[in-house]
Amino acid sequence: MLRVLVRLVVVVVLLMATFAVLSYAGLLVPVAADRSSSMAPSIPVCDGRALAEGFTYKFRDPRRGETVAIHASSAPGGRVTPDPDARDLVLMKRVVGVPGDQVMVRAGSVFVNGVKIDDITTAPFPKVELPGDRYFVLDDNRAFAQDSRDFGPVLRDAIVGRVFLVFWPLRDFGSLEPRRPGAPPGPVRCD
Repeated sequence: MLRVLVRLVVVVVLLMATFAVLSYAGLLVPVAADRSSSMAPSIPVCDGRALAEGFTYKFRDPRRGETVAIHASSAPGGRVTPDPDARDLVLMKRVVGVPGDQVMVRAGSVFVNGVKIDDITTAPFPKVELPGDRYFVLDDNRAFAQDSRDFGPVLRDAIVGRVFLVFWPLRDFGSLEPRRPGAPPGPVRCD
């Protein structure tokens, strides 16, 4: 019995050490919903927690449809700005446009290079042509979010990882891609 207990303790310690090293190296980034509903229903409202991994984007660029973690800073009044050098916030957003794409809204729907990307009603915004190092990101709950419509396209260097796992609350534990089904919830109070 003691032998099993020792092995269990060793495994737990090794897992914790691995998590600490990966976090320190920026290869595993815990991300919180920060008392918002901007990525609902994909990320649970208010108390959702997810993990992003920074390994994939060391070998390839983000792709349309992926949920990414973005370094950002916040200013007085709640204005958020993606910034590769900031460590104030880590935002979760869905990539809808990659370098070279044209992103626009027609009749309340988002189109990328003339192709409708989803059925989420989206308020009008000016047509955007993405240069070689910029990504257009949107939230799933678009009526109640700050995303590229507010702060513009995001520099590639500000994108630190691919969000791949929701781990809290436990009832929502699981993989993140593709967008979870369901209509965005609209306004939500996080008390």
